[in-house]
Amino acid sequence: MSYKLNVYDNHHLFAKFSPKVIGPYSTYEEALFEAKDMLDAFIEEHWTSGSYPVACFEFWKMFGVNPVIVPGKKNKLEQFSAEAYVSEIAPFIYARLEKQKNEIQTHYQQAIKFSTEKHTAQKQKVPGTNLPYLMHLSNVAMEILVAGSKEVRFNTAFAVQVALLHDTIEDTLTTFDELKDKFGIRFAQSVSALSKNKNLPKAQQMQDSIDRIKEMQKEVWAVKLADRITNLQKPPARWSLKKKKAYHAEAKVILEELGKGNEYLAKRLEAKIKEYEANLNS
Repeated sequence: MSYKLNVYDNHHLFAKFSPKVIGPYSTYEEALFEAKDMLDAFIEEHWTSGSYPVACFEFWKMFGVNPVIVPGKKNKLEQFSAEAYVSEIAPFIYARLEKQKNEIQTHYQQAIKFSTEKHTAQKQKVPGTNLPYLMHLSNVAMEILVAGSKEVRFNTAFAVQVALLHDTIEDTLTTFDELKDKFGIRFAQSVSALSKNKNLPKAQQMQDSIDRIKEMQKEVWAVKLADRITNLQKPPARWSLKKKKAYHAEAKVILEELGKGNEYLAKRLEAKIKEYEANLNS
């Protein structure tokens, strides 16, 4: 038997909108995991330090998503209540996020130590320089830390770790499972989305990554914006004009597709794109 998720929008629950259908899944457990993961992501995205879980629950009832597990060969729906789950899990997620906020220095150190070891093992440098790759990672993390101070609803503890880990799958020997075991499934999924799929044709890799990032919480969007802000420096001397223009065009696509993820970083990227234009004719 296969299963699917019918994902309803609580804001339009009583309107005649068809649900978004996700799946199929081969087992009920897989569908249940995806449903819970979707609700966890909503709670995390709308967490604010010092707020109460009951406020999150009320906000979810008005604007959240409501996944319903549907068996493939039965009319009877499986018994999973998104409402009951959100009510039950929100206090635990809020407590965890509050604790993470207070331990951001610890999380920063854990992530930067892991990434430094991984990138150093590959002898990776900042492109066009002899600087260690740690320079790029710390710059992306700095953009995130500043962006987090500008917005109320922003999980800085989560985002800064993703920033420091964002190239480990794409540029080192780190595997998805290794990240999952070390930092948790949400970090592994986020870094995976930020990583290009090398099995695709090169021309498709960036858009594929952007499409997967858009399925993640907005903090992951912010990391991609911060990554490109940091990379829009003077290009390596060996780059051809064609490559410079392609990189400039990619930055515009990133801004257009992901700019809504963080207003502060979107404005930063827009300014960097304009500055970079001067490099196209130099």
